Amino acid sequence: MTVSPELSPPVTTTAPPPPPPPPRTGAFYRLAPRLHRYGLGMLRAGLGGVFVWFGVLKVIGLSPAAALVVAVLPFPAGGWFVPALGWAEIALGVWLMSGRARAAALPVLTAHLCGTFAVLVLTPALAFAHSNPLLLTLVGEFVVKNVVLLAGAVVVLTRPGRPEAGFTEAP
Repeated sequence: MTVSPELSPPVTTTAPPPPPPPPRTGAFYRLAPRLHRYGLGMLRAGLGGVFVWFGVLKVIGLSPAAALVVAVLPFPAGGWFVPALGWAEIALGVWLMSGRARAAALPVLTAHLCGTFAVLVLTPALAFAHSNPLLLTLVGEFVVKNVVLLAGAVVVLTRPGRPEAGFTEAP
């Protein structure tokens, strides 16, 4: 029996698979996994340490930001407010470093950091030179850097963890 060419399957050619990537060698590729393993803890300790440090400065009355805090408040603040804010920052810093109750810490920390953006809205002359939002003053840079603190807090507080803690690895 003969098979006509119309009934035989078409011949397909496939391209060869791409070559494998070159091996990753060098100090960076040896160190990166180790650094990554410790990076999250370093970030948590650094963020918490900054909060504790800034809080202590407010509590002992040596914070350069104290006058800014009082100037931005939409209500008259007594002498108790800046030290109370300092104690809150110390508590946030310790909470952040502890790694406990992360789901509760995230909204509290986010609210605190977003509160610092009040300077941009309530006293823009302090934050922007010549009323230009692209020209930050020293105060403006001090406030805008909180975007980085907020991003770091999100990374630290939302890392996947134990399933019983409500966080699991993505599939």
